[in-house]
Amino acid sequence: MQMIYLIENQIVFNPEDNSLSLPSDTESKITVSNPARRILSLLIEQHGIVVERETFFKKVWDDYGLTASNNNLNHCISKLRKVVSTLGYTGEFIITVPKVGFIIKKETDITAQFELNVAQERTEPPAEETSSLPEITPSDLPHNETQATPAPLHEPVGQSETLTDTEKINYKYPFIFTTFLLFSFAVWGLYTLHGVMTDPKARLQVSKIGDCDLYSTAPVSMSRKQDFIQLAQNFILKNKMTCTPGNIFVFQSEQFTTPINTGSVRDFMAQCSTNDTHKINICISYYANDRTTHDKF
Repeated sequence: MQMIYLIENQIVFNPEDNSLSLPSDTESKITVSNPARRILSLLIEQHGIVVERETFFKKVWDDYGLTASNNNLNHCISKLRKVVSTLGYTGEFIITVPKVGFIIKKETDITAQFELNVAQERTEPPAEETSSLPEITPSDLPHNETQATPAPLHEPVGQSETLTDTEKINYKYPFIFTTFLLFSFAVWGLYTLHGVMTDPKARLQVSKIGDCDLYSTAPVSMSRKQDFIQLAQNFILKNKMTCTPGNIFVFQSEQFTTPINTGSVRDFMAQCSTNDTHKINICISYYANDRTTHDKF
């Protein structure tokens, strides 16, 4: 799953590859540095709230073992402003709050979008290659200059039976072929098991609400799973959403994704319809920003 942000319906910000671009022009992509990407992600997470300089220092540099400074921060902010201006955005994007920090105004329209494929991929076993064993004839076998005396047609009673060289080879090749087949099936089984165990979508599916699967944008620990489900159910009830068979819910809550206590709670949910192959057709997004806690101060 990959989350991207659409800013004022003009600019696409993709944190996965540190890029900003126009929605319909891949050639316009501009890549920024890792610190600049972390700064923009933090400003979007705290959309409408001032992010202090000390918070930037810690979350962008200190936590990654890098040296933070006002010069580095100012340089990254200047670079981000220049990039959005290059992409044609003429409004105020990142606003300086003197002696405090920076903010993206809550009036700025920023929409989170998800690219999610819930189709369960199936790994088919490789087609067996049919191979024909070479027919072994006595004339193909190595022989000494002196030809061996042919065995008598009738062996004396009580004499132990022995296999000829040709018969030994005819027994050897089926054994090798059977061993190869067993080894191929074992490799295919391990590959299939690995695909199931490492399927990232299985780690993001949290539960079911009615007939709809509930997904998170990041793995949810078992200790917080019930809290996550309760928050999602409350969000659905508050927004009067209904589960239609074949739909999925994708839920994100600031309480699970942001380690900073900002005094507000922002939640996001997408209700997506899927087709017969379990691929997403269309999503309807719901966004809530509860600032009641912050207003108490």
